[in-house]
Amino acid sequence: MLIATSAGSDPAIAGSARGGAKATAIQAGLGCTRDANVDSCWRAGVQAEKRGDAAAALAAYEASCAAGFQAGGCYEAGKIYFLNATLRNYGRSKDRMLRVCQSDDAGIAPYACKYLGIIYQKGLSVKPQPAQAFSYLARSCFPNGEPLIDGGGCELLAKHVPDADAIEVADEVWHPAYIAYLAFAMGCSDDMPAQCNQATVIYQRAVAQSAGWLARCTEDAEAVAWKGCQDMVRSASVDDYEARQAFRRAMVRVFHRATDYAG
Repeated sequence: MLIATSAGSDPAIAGSARGGAKATAIQAGLGCTRDANVDSCWRAGVQAEKRGDAAAALAAYEASCAAGFQAGGCYEAGKIYFLNATLRNYGRSKDRMLRVCQSDDAGIAPYACKYLGIIYQKGLSVKPQPAQAFSYLARSCFPNGEPLIDGGGCELLAKHVPDADAIEVADEVWHPAYIAYLAFAMGCSDDMPAQCNQATVIYQRAVAQSAGWLARCTEDAEAVAWKGCQDMVRSASVDDYEARQAFRRAMVRVFHRATDYAG
């Protein structure tokens, strides 16, 4: 299955974040201490960014990342390596984001997975790998755990669905437009009305063209006891939080069915 790599946290990261984090920080001489649900080095990084000192912020976030109390330091360091033209290092950004994407931090893991998707899609520090990019973007939009998503990752996923040859599956069972529809509908649930509109356009075009994937979408929706393929966008935009999370959980199951062909 293509997104099978979206399983839980890296055991080494999880272990350091629990029992051995304080010892790790002390042994490394970092001076980081736990501070509520973050740590003192992470807070120092935030203050440095507010002062406009990206280099100091990066050093503090790297210390936080190494200390292992939580995943935020690795994520913020990865962002600086990715976004800051002076400090840019895509290889290091990839390494930091990988730790976060594989962590059990449901709040920021999807965002880190999105960055990894961009790195592999654009070939930044690695050769372009469409299937790997798709896998990471899938994690950002359709997580296996708590359905907290990065809507931006959903949009990128929808716009960069690889063809059947790129992921070595048969054309007759791989429907890029269907997968794009699911991704835009999921992104719609992240208060992104443009994605709601894009999903609607894809669905209406499919109906007008009697696209073959509509039957597959209906079958998948029924298999997870969801209302139906045509109701996805309307359900994505509900205001009630619990109803929206229920929609996302159903969509994750539908997406798994839609991509199981990838082996």
